[in-house]
Amino acid sequence: MARVYGTKSVEEALKHLLKVAECTPSDPFIWSAIGLQFYSIKCYNDALKYFLRSEHIKAGISASNLYYIGECLKKNGQIDEAIEYFKKALTVPVRNRVDYKGYHESRKMLAAAGYSEEELNRISPKKL
Repeated sequence: MARVYGTKSVEEALKHLLKVAECTPSDPFIWSAIGLQFYSIKCYNDALKYFLRSEHIKAGISASNLYYIGECLKKNGQIDEAIEYFKKALTVPVRNRVDYKGYHESRKMLAAAGYSEEELNRISPKKL
């Protein structure tokens, strides 16, 4: 992801993203982008902090952000909490490919946790 920002390293990308965050602290997408940088280097606790900050600013803004919150929680052994975020990811509007990935991956995680297709359809009746 660092290349998306025209940099060669995650550290450099983070430096730029944090500068942007100082200027636009109420933008949930910048905090999610910072979380993705930390997630990409497997710093799940740090990533979680930024994904949650994004969610706090605007709840349900992105299925992708909710999925990554669930993933970080899962990687930290907080399975029940992760499942709740995967469920939330199925309830928000899917606006783009990134959200679709979050929706789809959350659905896969719930299926792997034992949720049937019928249960998944009750959580999210929409077909994508």
